[in-house]
Amino acid sequence: MPTGFGEFLREVGPVLGLQWRPFRRKGIRRKVERRITQVGASTFEEYLLKIKKDPEEQRHLSQILTVTISRFFRDKAVFHTIRHSGIPNLLREINQGELKIWSIGCASGEEPYSFSILWRDKFERSWPQIHLSIVGTDIDEKLLERAREGRYKKSSLKEVAEETLRNFIKIENRVYILDQIVRESVEFRRHDILHEEPFLGMDIVFCRNLAFTYFSKESQIDVLKKIAASLRGKGYLVIGKDELLPLMYPSLFVPAFPTEKIYQKFTHKNALSKIKSTPSP
Repeated sequence: MPTGFGEFLREVGPVLGLQWRPFRRKGIRRKVERRITQVGASTFEEYLLKIKKDPEEQRHLSQILTVTISRFFRDKAVFHTIRHSGIPNLLREINQGELKIWSIGCASGEEPYSFSILWRDKFERSWPQIHLSIVGTDIDEKLLERAREGRYKKSSLKEVAEETLRNFIKIENRVYILDQIVRESVEFRRHDILHEEPFLGMDIVFCRNLAFTYFSKESQIDVLKKIAASLRGKGYLVIGKDELLPLMYPSLFVPAFPTEKIYQKFTHKNALSKIKSTPSP
């Protein structure tokens, strides 16, 4: 049984489907210790026993251990590539109908709202026949409530161009409030990608700095399979810039824009094109 925080993390990881990580942020430990007190336990050992018996407590602890820091247009090179290559490629395939986006682990909504802003700013006028549908999911209902409000601090918007701020965001008492036209395309839903079935028919799935950072290798493979099932046609998966996919990923995805960690759903056609484009040694 665990006697300290490090040992507790090692033992609780497999229960939650997470990989052990040497958390160096003291805030994480404080949050866990605070939760131990809240549930009436007195030691890591007692808390571990409760976690093993209580699925709801497992979800609560997962929220504490997998919190991500986000902001609008995080990793601008990713959104630049999506704007100039990813979306145009998809629109040539779709032509009319619906463009469907899924942001997994969306936290306070910065990522899905960034895509909504990008669409309104650069594509909507030229593609009026396309309906944009975005779903942002997280296991933390409090974060989702914050996302639905669409209110942010300036620090979340430091990578947003001034013109974009003027067009889509208003400021009241130093709070940045998203325009309704940006918010109306985004639906926020509580969803646990580890234990629930995926949403289907997606064109782009963002899964950045969550599954392929925190989850165990077995859980990563399960999630990757779910994302592949979620995507249609030549849909894209976007992961974090410092993340790696499980080694079995070539059976499900091919690298589309490797530098930006953007992958495309495997089809025999795009796999063949990758082979043809690879120079001979």
